[in-house]
Amino acid sequence: MYINLYTARQLRRIKDRLLWLGLFMASGGGSALIYNLILAEKTRWAWGAAAALVVLVGLYLVALGADKIRLKEAFVAILPDKISYRLAFYSKKYNLDWNGISGVHLSDHCVLFNLCNGHQRTLRLSSIESHNTASRVAVSLQVAALEHNIAVNGARFHVPKQNSN
Repeated sequence: MYINLYTARQLRRIKDRLLWLGLFMASGGGSALIYNLILAEKTRWAWGAAAALVVLVGLYLVALGADKIRLKEAFVAILPDKISYRLAFYSKKYNLDWNGISGVHLSDHCVLFNLCNGHQRTLRLSSIESHNTASRVAVSLQVAALEHNIAVNGARFHVPKQNSN
């Protein structure tokens, strides 16, 4: 099961906001750069460098908003052999093998995976913007954990495998 954390409409709205913010920053930084390096009586190099940095950040945001630079997807993928997830566009992608998970603890705000090596990994449901999507992720993880005979909130249930006839 693959769950996108942002709908196409939400992504378009985010990219529009990035585009407008980038245009604002690039134009404002450009005018400050011209003033501090050319128009001012005394050239202010530090202010010019700061303005150049604002221009560069603005151009980066424009490129993101115009799809010249791709945003990474925010998703939760529940596969038969592993769980993969990235909760924010620039966060790290996590992969957890079902064989390496000894238990799952679910709450309203997070899912805590107890790993067989004694470590823990947290999936923060509060990082997901839509409450409905967060609930769907939690329920899907609970069902998948039960199918893999993994303890959920300390209780272990034996779910028999279905024949694929």
